[in-house]
Amino acid sequence: MDMKEPFGVYIHIPFCQSKCHYCDFYSTTKRGGMSWDYVKAVGTETGRLSSLVEGRKAASIFIGGGTPSLLTPKMTASVIENCAKHLSLAGDCEITLEANPESLTDKRTKGYTLAGVNRISIGVQSLDDNSLKTLRRAHSAAKARRAVTTAMNGGFKSVSADMMFGLPDQSLSMWEDELKEVAGWGLDHLSCYQLTPEPGVLLLKKIEEGKISLPEDTLEFFDATEGLLNEKGYSHYEISNYAREGKECVHNLGYWEYRDYLGVGSSSHGMVDGMRWVNVRDPSRYISRVKASGLGKLHEEKLDEKIQWTEKLMMGLRLKRGIRFGKGEVTPEIAEMVQAGMLRLRQGRLFATSRGWRTLNSVLEQI
Repeated sequence: MDMKEPFGVYIHIPFCQSKCHYCDFYSTTKRGGMSWDYVKAVGTETGRLSSLVEGRKAASIFIGGGTPSLLTPKMTASVIENCAKHLSLAGDCEITLEANPESLTDKRTKGYTLAGVNRISIGVQSLDDNSLKTLRRAHSAAKARRAVTTAMNGGFKSVSADMMFGLPDQSLSMWEDELKEVAGWGLDHLSCYQLTPEPGVLLLKKIEEGKISLPEDTLEFFDATEGLLNEKGYSHYEISNYAREGKECVHNLGYWEYRDYLGVGSSSHGMVDGMRWVNVRDPSRYISRVKASGLGKLHEEKLDEKIQWTEKLMMGLRLKRGIRFGKGEVTPEIAEMVQAGMLRLRQGRLFATSRGWRTLNSVLEQI
């Protein structure tokens, strides 16, 4: 472990107003009166985990979920204050809050900036009301537009929005129209994900029953997204992410560069010095476990060198610039992908070519 290498902090807020039909992240609509107890448990766990990163700086704090914007600004301030109390934060520490449009008001926005949030990521997903209903999002397109305007005027250093393509009954022209509007908002960062229903989600059940269908060719959506956003001044720095110069997400770059991060909160994952852990999922059980032991861990394991190498490769090839890679690390499978024009090794870095990037999952299966 490099004692000078920065690390990230991920804090999971599991509460949601309603469950989206495509989401496979752990969340619950049953908060009861546990919000403050949960925030206090997060603070306790942060303190206990701090010994793992002693002497190092936190480059980022990412408060994700769930719907973190269901926390009041006072609760959010408590979460951030506990990080500052127990951890050494970099002077330019990126502090991100994920927010859903329906919960982002002018008052809350001002409260979040005062709490220390300097970057906000808004889950817009779509500007088509029918698509939002199909996904079971709690907001309308109009609310999404208002929330973005509120955030842009809220004093954050950076504002990002999440969008999704490949939605049920979505045509390429529909997606391009949405994207043109979003690109005109002047946001610093955009995440554009392909809808990929995972096993167990309600949306997949509807697809299997033939009630809805997804577009067959999503590659054209990918190409259109890259072309349009490049024209608007966004750099396509990771498969699903675009940013204006200097506005890349520091926290997510940490994942893709395979840096250490603390995972705090129910169902969160963390990894430090090759040791990975996962916390209990249920928030009430998490609170009880933290009260008893100071930690919410359900399971932990030491990753061997082969697993770490494989995961580093899988994450790093998602970046346009790839990862640092020595010639001695080139396996026959990687050499074959280089020969096939899917990967390229140059100046000590391995990265996917444009062709390989578009079919990265199949490339990873090969290597």
